[in-house]
Amino acid sequence: MNRLSLLAVIAILLCGILLWLLYPRLASLTATLEPSQLWQVQDKSDCDLHRQACRVAVGPDQWVELAIAPRPIGMLTPFVIRVQTQGLAPEAVSVDFNGVDMNMGYNRPKLAAMGEGLFEAGGLLPMCVLNTMRWRAQVLVDMPDGRGIAAFEFDTTRKR
Repeated sequence: MNRLSLLAVIAILLCGILLWLLYPRLASLTATLEPSQLWQVQDKSDCDLHRQACRVAVGPDQWVELAIAPRPIGMLTPFVIRVQTQGLAPEAVSVDFNGVDMNMGYNRPKLAAMGEGLFEAGGLLPMCVLNTMRWRAQVLVDMPDGRGIAAFEFDTTRKR
């Protein structure tokens, strides 16, 4: 190995070490790129997404409604997600599906605007090794001045 190759290897190693040392700082900088949070609400009603659309109030004359079809909601079964809003001015809407007790990976479909506060997209829940899985669907409503979050929870059961 000649001297120039050795210097190139050392430079690459030093850059790798520098990136490794700076990673926590870079990660915290990218985390601040998320929109500021305006509100966060959790559906506390007995509403069952397997049977109907569920709605949560976010302010006076303001609400977010989530519907998933077909019902009941199954794992590894394609479904349609519909979010309806009233009294809000969403620029974009996405739904973040997370396992409540188990990390199931990144699953955040972006919904297409259908007009008059209605947003829609297709989705799919991954298969879980557990017989019953508790899910949290967080509707992320991005508006000009920040993001609102409306959370809904539901269970899925593995088919035997």
